[in-house]
Amino acid sequence: MITDTQRLIKATSRFGHEIPVYDDGFGPLWIHRHSIGISGIVRAQTWEDAYSICEDEFFPEADETMEELRAQYNVKREHAKMIRPPSSEGGNIRPATLADYPLAEWQFVEWKTIETPCEDENGWVENELFCEAFGFRPSGPNSKDVQNHGIYAKDLNGDRLDILTPKLADELGITLTMEDES
Repeated sequence: MITDTQRLIKATSRFGHEIPVYDDGFGPLWIHRHSIGISGIVRAQTWEDAYSICEDEFFPEADETMEELRAQYNVKREHAKMIRPPSSEGGNIRPATLADYPLAEWQFVEWKTIETPCEDENGWVENELFCEAFGFRPSGPNSKDVQNHGIYAKDLNGDRLDILTPKLADELGITLTMEDES
């Protein structure tokens, strides 16, 4: 599809819309798609390099400010197995401890998520809900970022990065423009 002597200049959808491109100099072409459509085409040597470029160049910036992110996600989340003791010991439900095992007489009730404020002001970056919804641009903020914090929003409906084969380009109606390097 692309040779070592060519450079990717432009990509266009079947509807005539320009698709963002990034040429890292060599390697195959990769296409990144999310729940809405195509976010970009990148040329990179490995899948990891291509995904990293997508994080930097194509993923949308998180709309939230750093203060909003800290306020919402600066909590430690623990998942506790809630148990009820045998009826002879009263019926108070409590989190299971290591001393409770084996749980022969205890009754499992539910899993409960317990959130407690983090003592570390940067604990929010390890919060599992933050990690599910956001990521950090590998190269920091890009020129299009407004918040300028280098955090992008993930597509919660999923995304995928595949090698762009001639067959896939044809199926998606993508036209590529390449230029020979001299």
